[in-house]
Amino acid sequence: MGKEDKLLRHAGRHTGMKVPEGYFEDFVGQMMDRLPEYPERPVPQQLSRWQRIKPYVYMAAMFAGIWCMMKMFHIASQNAQSADLDNPPQSVVLAMDDSDTFDYFYEASDPSDDISDFEIEEAVSNDYSDMRDFEKDFGFEIRPEYQSLI
Repeated sequence: MGKEDKLLRHAGRHTGMKVPEGYFEDFVGQMMDRLPEYPERPVPQQLSRWQRIKPYVYMAAMFAGIWCMMKMFHIASQNAQSADLDNPPQSVVLAMDDSDTFDYFYEASDPSDDISDFEIEEAVSNDYSDMRDFEKDFGFEIRPEYQSLI
């Protein structure tokens, strides 16, 4: 005889717990009454035509924006290739010969100003007839390759 048999003989199989009479006969009905109400499944809304095509329109707009950006980069790179970087002041002078560029840079920033940009340029050119005076007053040094412009 093993240890389990000795324990069962000593304690027995009776635990003192019983199921009440008729408990399992109406168990399912009682359990359903005690459960909380289960919400109904929501009915999906019908999508409008715009809601269905909206992602494709947004994607097309994104690609159009990328195309415009790449086009602008291409145009800018062509302009950068045509610029003469060997002598930048000469390039600025050539750019300023264009009347539209000149008007853009030399129009007054605020119409209520008492002095225009042209008057400022005239005053500076009167005060500094030579670039050496400008160098001395502002501590500016002209590189040797630009000495021919003086």
